[in-house]
Amino acid sequence: MEQQQQASAQSSQIERGDTLLKQGDVREAAEVFAGVVRAEPNNPAGHLGLAEASLALGDFATMQQACAQVQQLAPQSSEAAVARALLATLNQRFDIALQEVEHSIELDPTRGYAHALRAYVLRRLGQRYDGALAEARAGRTWGTRDLDHLFANVPKPAETLPTVAAGADFAPKIPTTPGPRTWDQRSTRERQMVRARFAVRGVPVVTYSLMAINIGIFILGIFPGGSALYNFGVAQGNLILSDPVQAFRLLTSMFLHANLLHIATNMLSLFFIGVAVEQLFGSGRYAFIYFASGIIAGLTQMIILPGVPFLGASGAIAGIFGAFGALILLRRRTLGPAGNALIGQWLFWLAINAFISISNPGIAGWAHLGGLVAGFIIGAIMTTMDGRRRVRAGY
Repeated sequence: MEQQQQASAQSSQIERGDTLLKQGDVREAAEVFAGVVRAEPNNPAGHLGLAEASLALGDFATMQQACAQVQQLAPQSSEAAVARALLATLNQRFDIALQEVEHSIELDPTRGYAHALRAYVLRRLGQRYDGALAEARAGRTWGTRDLDHLFANVPKPAETLPTVAAGADFAPKIPTTPGPRTWDQRSTRERQMVRARFAVRGVPVVTYSLMAINIGIFILGIFPGGSALYNFGVAQGNLILSDPVQAFRLLTSMFLHANLLHIATNMLSLFFIGVAVEQLFGSGRYAFIYFASGIIAGLTQMIILPGVPFLGASGAIAGIFGAFGALILLRRRTLGPAGNALIGQWLFWLAINAFISISNPGIAGWAHLGGLVAGFIIGAIMTTMDGRRRVRAGY
């Protein structure tokens, strides 16, 4: 009975320390956690709370000692994963920190600090949208989103990291089990691949590549003999229906444009909407939305107006515009007041583009509609599936 009372008292103190840490009373929180550690040296939650408070205070030596103790006491636990994430964050290894904190959330989705740390790491990696979602989750778990004080003292890349005082009887490190291998344990090729991947993280590579290809093909079409590109690539329903081999034109026509105004308008649209959608959905899924919507747009135009040739990236661009609309509609609650504003803007631009398509007979309006609907449906499916994964993972 006495042991149960002591355990209950320690749990109450840990909750009190968490509350103080959340509210910004960091020094008092550190004192509470230090008291827990003195009373119960084998309590990993107490050591982790001390590590979290020490990071907020900028006391990195104490933080590293506390993280090492957590890993020694409970190496397979959610607390140990957070400790590894903290050490990785201190050493600017945000890719490892993200993997570790996500592992911690899988083990314990209710840990508010883990969501706050995940939001901070995502922002440092340039993933602002996912960071905002993680911050919102931390707010729902802890009751506040004002958590910047937790990481205000994390060293920036240009700063020199502090070292643990000489004579310490432990060597803090990020273990390889159950988490990923440390940076030093990876081969030269693996390091190069990681550096390359993070060098382009947040850069809309697919959008820029699509723009470069479209512009390059347009320039080639200006030179003598360039008309062959159009003879070979422009799509027409009757041609494809009479000879299914010509179906490749549904793809090639997406990279051809009638004139300078046509390509300028499409590339500006692709830049403004594509950059945002690629960052929201990820490059792979974004590319799938683009090409699937473009092909479905061509099929729509081909079936409804089989005798009219068509070309241009407009259908594919309408598709990514539709996917963006699906995402903000389905996540409007998560986005808060900003969600309603985004929906209003999306509907406004949708109305303008619909009016332009209807009033100008030279525009492939059916392709626009087919691409828009296809992108909206694909985006809705991806957003819904992503939401279910987040729920299962505790997001």
